[in-house]
Amino acid sequence: MKLHNTMNIPKIVGIANLTPDSFSDGGHYVNAKEALIHIKKLITDGADIVDIGAESTRPHATPLTPREEWERLQPIIGDAVKIAKDLGSEISVDTRHADNASRSLDAEVSWINDVNGLKDSKMLRAVAASNCKLMVMHSLIIPATPALTMPENCDIISEMQKYIMETSARLSAEGISPKRVVFDPGIGFGKTPAQSLRLITHAAELVKTNLPILFGHSRKSVLRFFTQSTPALRDDVTLACSWFLAAQNVAYLRVHEVRRHREMFLGNIL
Repeated sequence: MKLHNTMNIPKIVGIANLTPDSFSDGGHYVNAKEALIHIKKLITDGADIVDIGAESTRPHATPLTPREEWERLQPIIGDAVKIAKDLGSEISVDTRHADNASRSLDAEVSWINDVNGLKDSKMLRAVAASNCKLMVMHSLIIPATPALTMPENCDIISEMQKYIMETSARLSAEGISPKRVVFDPGIGFGKTPAQSLRLITHAAELVKTNLPILFGHSRKSVLRFFTQSTPALRDDVTLACSWFLAAQNVAYLRVHEVRRHREMFLGNIL
């Protein structure tokens, strides 16, 4: 089955973790040289955006101070931006710390990805003063805590629709145009596995908000509904979910395995 010619092909956001403790690839790219090689590969494999994170937000992760996070980011951020510009891609920095968002914007990154949902007033001021684009994720607490989730009996789709619309209005009131913002429902962050799965299977209902939606489902525990493989071996199931999300017109997919995603989408629109 080929994608319908009028269907939007999602933008691919490649994941570059500079962390020793991320759930899937922690410790792989903590060296600056290795990180830059990985970032370049993500771009040549087809990433429209590379999202660089230096603090793990998985359950039970150890939070970093802004200084500790910047010590991981600073050695690579300038070179990463240069590589992306040379190759026609963009760099995002995944941070919940306003000072590091400002430093990253000074280094000319194009995106800030805030897993804290731009709830911090200092972060709001930092990004409002720029023209950067924003990924805004729904979460209850960072790092994620499995015991703290949305109520099991809530209508998770309605709750996320409400969150998206209310957050868009709040950001607009702060001078941040909706055209700058992509909304992430936060798979695995403050949701039960069943709620995360429902968000995936009903993604079209979030798309109906007429605001761009991003899904970060790659290798996550929600995929245990389909496989008992370890995170690093969940790429086939991730691809299947990505196909399903693309069919629902989700605008952005944040994934580890960029090359196979690009081949899947290109091979089905030609």
